[in-house]
This record gives sequence, structure tokens and C-alpha cells, in this order.
Amino acid sequence: MYWKTSPARSSACLRSLLLSAQALLFGGLLLVAATSPAIAQDGPAADAGERPEERSYVAIGVSGTDLGPLNDRLSANSYPTFSTELLSIGGGTYRVVAGRILLGAELNGLLAPSQGFEGRDVFLGGGYGLLSLGYWIEPTPRLRAFPTAGVGAGGLLLNIGDDGSAHFDDVLADPNRSATLSTGSLLVSLGAGLEYQFGTPGGDGLRLGLRGGYLLSALSSDWQLGQSRLGGGPDASMQGPFLRLTVGGVRAALGDATGDKQ
Repeated sequence: MYWKTSPARSSACLRSLLLSAQALLFGGLLLVAATSPAIAQDGPAADAGERPEERSYVAIGVSGTDLGPLNDRLSANSYPTFSTELLSIGGGTYRVVAGRILLGAELNGLLAPSQGFEGRDVFLGGGYGLLSLGYWIEPTPRLRAFPTAGVGAGGLLLNIGDDGSAHFDDVLADPNRSATLSTGSLLVSLGAGLEYQFGTPGGDGLRLGLRGGYLLSALSSDWQLGQSRLGGGPDASMQGPFLRLTVGGVRAALGDATGDKQ
């Protein structure tokens, strides 16, 4: 569930909060990437003389959204509407601390096919970043499972622009031919994942995984046009279920196949 702010002052406070959250998220991403390997080696992996579990991956899948009120407003104004299931493309990194605690960071972009409308191109997309905490379980040497919880921030963007067919005189007659509207929110993610390691267990070989869960929108700002707040905007958020296929270790696997040592 998310709550909509309407007063201009509250909206300004929310924007400041979202900017602070995004700055904190970026700092967290750097922190996860720079965490000392010595800390990560505490636990069973270090005792066995193995490398710490520091991995990155790319992800593709589908993410549900809450676009009902936005689609109703678009339809009422004869604009095309969008599916609530958007293509999700992104990636992330994780590190296992003390053999069991998973620290992760991820960035995901959401995309919907653009649609034409009376010489205009209507596009909807978005993106978000999360810092996550999980618990690492190894049912077998090659299979990993991990429940996770994450916090972050993100936003949706609605762009109404020219479809490329306009002439010079068309722009003179109607210079306001494009508009980009955006809204942001704080996010909470609850989910779980599975990952299978090919090759040597604990090595750098190819990894295939599946991650799923539910994304909650804790707060939502007002729609903006540039830096200006828009009153009376419809509710819209990235809240909904998600499911993604993840792939990691591709470079190392290719290196092994060609005899290059990573």
C-alpha cells in the first residue's frame, strides 16, 4: 500500500526524502562493492581456504506494477494504455559475509512498448535500485537458496513525444509537442532466489538463477513536469510481483572454455 501526498510543501519534502534515499542507495552500492575481502572471508569459506562469495549477474524478467488509475486517466483522454506487466532488465552484485549473510545491491529498469497516438509517441518506463540483506543456504554444493529483503528507491516516467513524422511548420504551429512526466517512490522488496553453479562448486563458472518476490511502494511523490509539481495526478507505482532469470559467471566460463585463466 502507498500513500499519495498532495500539498506542495509535503511534495517538496517527499522529493527531498527521495533524493536523500537515492544518495544513500548510491553510497550503499559503493559500500557493498568496496567491502573488505577480509571481512567476507570470515567463516567456513575462509577456513577452507576458498575465495569469498563475491558475484555479479545480469537479470531479465517481468515485473508487475500498479498502473490502474494511470491507465484510467489515459483512457479517459483517448490515449493508449499500458500493460501492468513490464519487461525488467537489470543486474546486481552480492557478497556472502561470515559464510551465511548475503549483502546485495541491484539496479533494474522497467520498459513497456511505446505506442503511437495522433502523431505522438507515448512511452512508459521506470527504474529502481535496492540494497538487500539475505540468508545464504546451500542444500547441495552447487545449489544455493536465499530469502532476501531489500530497501531502495525508484520512479516511473511517462513521455509523450513526437513520433518523427513532424515537419518544421508543425513545430511552429504547436511548439509544445512533447512532455515528460515522472513520479518517485520509496520501495521495499521481499523475495527469495535460487542459483545453480556449473563447473567446480564455489568456483567462477556459469551460474543460472531465478529470483522472485513482491515489491512494495512505501511512499509516492506527486507527478512532476520537469521541476514543477503537477496537482491531481493519478496514482501509479512499481508495486507488484516480480520474477527474473539471472545469469552470472559468463566471462569466467568463456575464459575457461578458451583456456584463459581468470
